[in-house]
Amino acid sequence: MHLLPQSVEICLALIVLAAAFSDIRSRNMPNWLTLGGIAAGLALHASLTGWAGLKFSAAGFGLAALIFLPLFALRFLGGGDVKLMAAVGALAGFQNLIAIFIVDTILGGVAALALIVVKGRMRKTFANIGRIISSLFRGKAPYKENEELEAGGDKSLGLPRAVTIAVATFVILWLSRVPEP
Repeated sequence: MHLLPQSVEICLALIVLAAAFSDIRSRNMPNWLTLGGIAAGLALHASLTGWAGLKFSAAGFGLAALIFLPLFALRFLGGGDVKLMAAVGALAGFQNLIAIFIVDTILGGVAALALIVVKGRMRKTFANIGRIISSLFRGKAPYKENEELEAGGDKSLGLPRAVTIAVATFVILWLSRVPEP
């Protein structure tokens, strides 16, 4: 993990917190927040360390696009989630983004499982997993065959992903400050 300048950490923390609150409240993240986060990441890193900082930020942004745009194309993630992760990548850089992605994936899985159990949708979820696999093997986007499989759709389970992204970001920010043994 890469230790970030304090100004970048503060900006990153504020953006993921605002996104989490917005996602909980309205199931939406405003473009000014996510696109502003991308611009802030590029500008902050460039102003702090010049071209090296701009490359660092652009690499994080680019990796986020590489990972999350295909997930958006299949509607496994909503557009706001993708833009938020692009902002996280631009601010945190590619090494930290990888760590945040891993922690977020674990947290998202646990949160989704808890939501499935609480809402009593275990059987339906297993059926949907089968539908996803079947659709993908046939070369089709699963959401086109079943509305429940579109992230953020009216019939989807509705997990506010910005919350797990924010928690994962804070975990990685904290871990980056823990001295190595």
